[in-house]
Amino acid sequence: MLDIEHQVRVFVYRVLDRGVEYLLLRQKPAVEWPFGPVIGTVRPEEHMQDTVLRKVQTLTGIAKPVRLMELMLPQKELFGDVGVVEWPFGYQAAAASPLSRINPGPMVDEYAWMTFEQAFERVDQDKDRESLVRVQVHLRG
Repeated sequence: MLDIEHQVRVFVYRVLDRGVEYLLLRQKPAVEWPFGPVIGTVRPEEHMQDTVLRKVQTLTGIAKPVRLMELMLPQKELFGDVGVVEWPFGYQAAAASPLSRINPGPMVDEYAWMTFEQAFERVDQDKDRESLVRVQVHLRG
């Protein structure tokens, strides 16, 4: 029997006068995790948006998005009898306020705000690059 797990991959960004910056995290242990988005498993009783809010707050301390965008580009992977469906989101943090200060959770080893170009180079997975491009294109209209 195939067991399906749903996860969110959340690209936190902020819009500043100098441009858009993306927050990338490296979870612990750092040797196993490259820089990437906020990742969280959807609990059976949760809606995906609730998972996004919970995981972003838990891992970054950012409590409330200015804007939340579902990128509508789910990725499916199979590992034997386990399937994972990943749902990418864009999460706009306030540019400069107490609500956008980073207070990393205990599972975060390192974090950095990066330009689009830097973030595109740092993420390891093609699906993350594709999601970054979707957020960037959406913001540029």
